[in-house]
Amino acid sequence: MHDQLASRGFDVFLPKHLAWTGRAPRRRRLEQPLFAGYLFVRDPIDKARYIAITSTRGVARILGDGWDRLAAVPHAEVDAVRRLTAGDAQVYRHRLLHDGDRVRIVGGPLTGLEGLLVRAHHARSLFVVSVGLLQRAVAVEVDAALVEPA
Repeated sequence: MHDQLASRGFDVFLPKHLAWTGRAPRRRRLEQPLFAGYLFVRDPIDKARYIAITSTRGVARILGDGWDRLAAVPHAEVDAVRRLTAGDAQVYRHRLLHDGDRVRIVGGPLTGLEGLLVRAHHARSLFVVSVGLLQRAVAVEVDAALVEPA
């Protein structure tokens, strides 16, 4: 899909990262799309170009409500992803979590606990378990990489 659109003259960006695949002993690192199923196109889109993109093999749709009401990802966000993936740093997928989301801990001694994410900052998050009948709560800081949506 990326190559097809690029050969048609579109300015496309497919961010990739190295990810482990397979099971031991045949595990290996392969380059995979960072956002599975998504590709960024930075071009003015009229009706003809919209049809050219949507008729490309592998394209399901373009985000938005039709060719004249497209959803646009802010340039600053795409440029930030471009800079991150162009460097030597290890880039990996991460779930987007917000304050107040119900989450589950997936690693460490608290594995399996569910509660609320109260502070989602940097590498540490504040995980809260509430005791409704008592109208009280208990909080602990956890590694942000160890929580996922419940």
